[in-house]
Amino acid sequence: MMRIAVYARKYHPEYRNEIQVILEFAEHAGGFVMFNNSLKKQVTSYFSLPKNTQFYSGNDVLKGRVDLVVSLGGDGTLLETVNLIKDGGIPVMGVNFGRLGFLSNISREDLRMTLESFAGGQCTISPRTMLMLENSKDFFGEEVYALNDLALHKSDSSSMITVHVHIDGEFMNSYWSDGLILATPTGSTAYSLSCGGPILVPEATNFALTPIAPHNLTVRPLIINDDAVLKLIPDGRADSFILSMDSRQCIIQKNQEIIVKKAPFKVNFVQVADSGFFGVIRDKLMWGQDKRN
Repeated sequence: MMRIAVYARKYHPEYRNEIQVILEFAEHAGGFVMFNNSLKKQVTSYFSLPKNTQFYSGNDVLKGRVDLVVSLGGDGTLLETVNLIKDGGIPVMGVNFGRLGFLSNISREDLRMTLESFAGGQCTISPRTMLMLENSKDFFGEEVYALNDLALHKSDSSSMITVHVHIDGEFMNSYWSDGLILATPTGSTAYSLSCGGPILVPEATNFALTPIAPHNLTVRPLIINDDAVLKLIPDGRADSFILSMDSRQCIIQKNQEIIVKKAPFKVNFVQVADSGFFGVIRDKLMWGQDKRN
């Protein structure tokens, strides 16, 4: 039996064929499909749904209820599934409808084949490290986790932000910049990379600390162990700043302490056999592209 949860931000007509593929596959496997409520109106109108079809909200716990989560959209949509799965250990399969498709690297044409491979145990599961805030509820009102990065930004266009950083209780540095990024290995190819940060392989047991437009020529990105606990304290002329965890943002106050560390669980990505990390960054990021090659 195959129990599949489908997640998308909202329904798009271009999802129609892929939703039909998922419904047919689940029925053939003797299972069922759960759709998030943002799709309910359209899928009940446009599809002949089996009687065992279910729906869920963003607050529902999927742990133990499904065997696979299929994300329809781009990389941003896949990032949102992190806070849907949390510590459930449910494998997630990203079907790319976006532009880059770095994380959502299953093509629409390969969806049926990938579902069959997953059911047959032929797909690779890639565990990915997560970030968590020790005091998350003080900022977001709930537990929020990040697959890519935590970023601290200035909230206006006039002055820099100063971020005082402590690692495992020891003062490390004060960054004068437009902000600071703490990236996981997965996030090392995202915002951090565009700010000059290093690429980390997904299996790395490290984080990358990358300043955004630093005002000191001697300041460079830093690699730290992922078991470190960081305390970030924003300072500067402004009274408030922007804190983001992937796509989630909130406003924090001057001198408010941010405690960030590795989450006690990982999120499992489904990968097809021929989608190795180095091949993906060569293809998607044009890494090492040279006419001499």
